[in-house]
Amino acid sequence: MATAGRRIRILVMLIANGILMSACGSHPTIATDVTYCCVAETPGIHTYRIEFRDMPEFLKPMLRDSVSMVLDGKGLEYTEGDAHAVLAMTYVDRTMAAEESARDEAWETIAPAGGVRFIAEVQMEMLNSVTRERIWAGAMGRVHNVYEGSYMHDEPAKAAMRNAFLEMFADYPDSRMITE
Repeated sequence: MATAGRRIRILVMLIANGILMSACGSHPTIATDVTYCCVAETPGIHTYRIEFRDMPEFLKPMLRDSVSMVLDGKGLEYTEGDAHAVLAMTYVDRTMAAEESARDEAWETIAPAGGVRFIAEVQMEMLNSVTRERIWAGAMGRVHNVYEGSYMHDEPAKAAMRNAFLEMFADYPDSRMITE
């Protein structure tokens, strides 16, 4: 009987440990919306560049790297020079009333104080660089609760952005499959 009780305790500890581990490994989620996808065929679109508008500097490399990983899987190559398409990313934030109890898992608070609550949104539109025809459009956004002394955890943010881009570009055609 003592071994059965011990087995139950071990099982409960394993389950609790699994729950804690999965909670620590989770990433913040980002809401996505694809407003236009896609031109039926986009022959000749194999490269793209990114134009940032009103984007905080610290977000630029994270967004560029995250979207590049996803679009690379669609046969599109990122370039900083001339490109077949331009992906314009515009940053918009809307301040909301802060809620003291609402903490943000993507930010770590190191000092207690009042906070700022805002919706951070990145609006995107991909255009043919020659014809200016819209190829794709969408947006991603997330509510943030940031407090004085907070700093952003880069890795969870990067993973959340990559997941959002995977979701947003899921139906985007693979450029390697389009014949010219």
